[in-house]
Amino acid sequence: MIKNIAITGGTHGNELTGVYLVKKWQKNPALVKRSNFETITKLMNLQAIKEVRRYVDQDLNRSFGLSELGNDELENYEVKLAKELNSELGEKGSEESKVDFIVDLHTTTANMGLSIVVSNPSKITWRAIAYLCKMEPALKVYRWKGDIENAFVDSMAPHGFAIEVGAVPQGVLRADLFLQTEALIYHLLDYVEKENNGDELNISDEVEIYDHEVLVDYPRDEERDIVAMVHQDRQDKDFTLIEKGDPLFLTLENETINYDGEPRYTIFVNEAAYYEKGFAMTLAEKKMLKI
Repeated sequence: MIKNIAITGGTHGNELTGVYLVKKWQKNPALVKRSNFETITKLMNLQAIKEVRRYVDQDLNRSFGLSELGNDELENYEVKLAKELNSELGEKGSEESKVDFIVDLHTTTANMGLSIVVSNPSKITWRAIAYLCKMEPALKVYRWKGDIENAFVDSMAPHGFAIEVGAVPQGVLRADLFLQTEALIYHLLDYVEKENNGDELNISDEVEIYDHEVLVDYPRDEERDIVAMVHQDRQDKDFTLIEKGDPLFLTLENETINYDGEPRYTIFVNEAAYYEKGFAMTLAEKKMLKI
């Protein structure tokens, strides 16, 4: 039984779809009200939202690791904010979490369409995803395994995931992606209501996923400066197959660097926010996951 679900936006202050959806629902709470659980809407990083920037001191969506949450010597803005949010929505790892399910709203500059990023292994999380895939056949599901410890916002709750939609520039509202995200949230709330009621949902016991394998960095020189960009034939090719010999990068001298690995799918291709993190895209394997 899901007693409550939190919809969070503005974890990154320049990703406006989540910011303005949460503002919409806070003005019109009936839109997200259902009969048998509570829906909480929360703006996360208020200072970053005000400044229309991703974060103030560090990425809030990487600040919920247990080591950081338990370290009283760390004092920057997002670390302190993460502790406050964890007290309000967590606590992470507790058997008595204040919130059962968190869905965190994001946008990406990569051409990922409507997608889910998930690292939570819970049965309820995956049943919810299976229901959403049934309702929105174009939805893509990316299982993230790139961190030693999941430090995402949704890790505070026993169940949850992030929604990623794109491509949209940072600091921009795009109506089609706004509406797609909104519709997906309503499907999720309907799922929770039906699941709590014990309704027959006819959910598949398999979900098609893109399973994270590796981060791919840009080619760099000895000073760690980028010397090549994503090749024009790979740009905007999120969730598409790349095979050995396909163009991957283009150097500043217009020389093509080809891919030299096993066939895989490219995701988060040329995401603007990941230049500072040191990768140009991720590679994933497409498979069917039993839930």
